[in-house]
Amino acid sequence: MVLRLNGNDTLLPGSNRRSEVNIWQAASSAGLAPPLLYANEQQGVLVSAYIEDRLPSQPEANRSIVEHAFMLLKRCHQLDVDAHSLDLAEHIHQYWQLIEAMHSPVDPALLEQRQSMRDLLESPRFRTARTGLCHHDPIVANFVGSPDRLYLVDWEYAARGLLVMDYAALAVEWSVDDELVTALSGMDPELLIMAKALYKYMCRLWEEVLL
Repeated sequence: MVLRLNGNDTLLPGSNRRSEVNIWQAASSAGLAPPLLYANEQQGVLVSAYIEDRLPSQPEANRSIVEHAFMLLKRCHQLDVDAHSLDLAEHIHQYWQLIEAMHSPVDPALLEQRQSMRDLLESPRFRTARTGLCHHDPIVANFVGSPDRLYLVDWEYAARGLLVMDYAALAVEWSVDDELVTALSGMDPELLIMAKALYKYMCRLWEEVLL
């Protein structure tokens, strides 16, 4: 078994533990996640089945594992579960509130990007992009199992959102080239480039908060 302890300060805007539990249970029933054995929403305690991790040290270098990861995300996007929606603009606004409250010098590059990222979120391409249930944190460490059988773990950030953001995150975190991402995801290449820029910007904001 795997024990996980969460704090409320890690939740995304609009999310809650009930939503996380509902999503994890749905993902487990669909075979995408390890079975959730116990959940205490008030205390933030989750216990899941243990999955032995037999992936190579660099799974992103294995084409079949990369394709398997994309397949899991696609199946995640098809889940029909009651979940909140992630407002990216609100999420970014929350980051900036935390950064400004720290009263520390802010990286000038982030300040320069602030308006352009707002404009990107308001662009027609983004506003009409496909939505669905997203994992929102498909880093390499959140895939466990074997090359033949992968599972997604850590559903804390899961919510309804823009599908392209999952693929952009996977592209960045797994160092997958854009041509392969578009081939495996079916995403518009220009939309993917925009989403990757937004994802990298949000990662920098997160890093700034942690400094």
